[in-house]
Amino acid sequence: MISDLVDKGSLTEEGDFLVIGAGTVGLPFCTELATATGKRVICLESGGRSQDHETHPLNEVVHLALPYEGAQKGRFRCIGGTSTRWGGALIPFQAADLFNAGWPIKIDELLPYLPKVEHIFGLSEGGYTDEKFPIDLRPHYVNRLAKWPAFKHRNVVNVVGSRAEALQNLQVWLNATVTQIRCTGEGVEVVASTAGGDQIKVCAARLVIAAGAIETTRLALLLRQQNPELSSAISPVLGCGFADHISIGVAEIRPVDAAALNKVVGFRFEPGGSMRNIRFELAMDTPLRQTLPPSFVHIGFQVDKPGGFDALRDVFRYLQQRRLPPPKVLVHLLKGLPWLLRAVWWRFVHRRLLYPEGARLVAHVVIEQTAASDHTITLSNSHVDPFGLPRAEINWSITAADVEKLHRVTDAFEQTWNDAGFSRYGTWKRYPKDQIGKKLAHSGGIYHPTGSTQMGYDARSGVVDADLRMFGAPQVQLLSTSVLPTGGGANPTMMLLLLAMRCVDQHVNANFPIHPASPAKVSSQVGSV
Repeated sequence: MISDLVDKGSLTEEGDFLVIGAGTVGLPFCTELATATGKRVICLESGGRSQDHETHPLNEVVHLALPYEGAQKGRFRCIGGTSTRWGGALIPFQAADLFNAGWPIKIDELLPYLPKVEHIFGLSEGGYTDEKFPIDLRPHYVNRLAKWPAFKHRNVVNVVGSRAEALQNLQVWLNATVTQIRCTGEGVEVVASTAGGDQIKVCAARLVIAAGAIETTRLALLLRQQNPELSSAISPVLGCGFADHISIGVAEIRPVDAAALNKVVGFRFEPGGSMRNIRFELAMDTPLRQTLPPSFVHIGFQVDKPGGFDALRDVFRYLQQRRLPPPKVLVHLLKGLPWLLRAVWWRFVHRRLLYPEGARLVAHVVIEQTAASDHTITLSNSHVDPFGLPRAEINWSITAADVEKLHRVTDAFEQTWNDAGFSRYGTWKRYPKDQIGKKLAHSGGIYHPTGSTQMGYDARSGVVDADLRMFGAPQVQLLSTSVLPTGGGANPTMMLLLLAMRCVDQHVNANFPIHPASPAKVSSQVGSV
């Protein structure tokens, strides 16, 4: 069931599990958890049915160094969360990305859950490598294919929303912003409020915070602040090691054979409306892994003037948000009809996305940022949100070491581009290093945050254990990309979804004993926490 807390007054509920966040991971997780365990699951979502604006006042943070743009631009508060705008690339890390990187689990513990995630999002079958790729990238690189859900499946509300609405043992509350978290001997007591003063108190045996990397970290910090008796037991590295992927265009690809190049590196259409795109990652056993960070290179395009492609993309983005596109978007689509007709031909004949006319093809390098201990998320002493709670303060920057690593990765792939025979499709025209450095100096990240509540072997090395339980508060689990110790050489969302499905499985198999809660009940009073 999905309900809005607005105008509900004061409520009290009890459940076996409480999940904070009904976004990209939170909504599928609590839906699968309720279905698989049959236990009472309550979910609190601070947003409503949709977020119409591109930013949200509750997502404001204090920047202590370089502004981290992902604090606002990459976060959405509503049911579905970031999936209402999400690009959708899903691909697991390679096993080598986890080697000697502080991960307390191996990739083999997560890969069995790939079929489950692929089924949920309607992804195409098959592996994540093109065995028939016409270019041999060995010994240093491999091709890998990210899978992209169809636009209608990128918003998790479209994927699992009807199930969530129908489940009698799942209650999702919208416009319920968590303001208090209290750990008890029996579990947790959490209070959430609306802007108008409605409140709900939830008592549960286990709490799972799945509110996105920044908000999950802030809530974990609030938990420590509001439970001073646990402060010494909770990991001292909570909030430390905040990192993102560093990405920038490093070279323009000048086509030698534009059609052939489009077929080799263009987006691929799959049955059911899903897509795949090729990227190039370090090979598992290349010696370059001893000197270069996990990374990948992909070929994108840039246009100087919007055209048919931009209009078509806007149409699908509105549909992803469960909104009808405005007339002006449809007008732009009609103006781009000549390109659109050719694109349809490419879609069904070549199964590729046709590059827009006049597009410049750009090679983008994406590297794992070193999780520096002084890159932190903390609670502000001077800035509060509309509920009177401290805002997050983010101390993050791109260091000279990051820039140097990006240049070295670019050097390595440029050599592979020329040696492997890519030049018969297009020539590599590298941008000047000083130009890249200047752009990076003002880069705000690419919204792949990791590290601030990382998994570890113990409380000295991590905030949560291999099963995502907080050291010092084991009845609380954290489920966001902030638990990933490193950013790896791929987009992080698939890794988080795999962790979520593993967590469901562990609860089904009773690997996490919990105190059974009494049947759900509602009262007219909210008790103190």
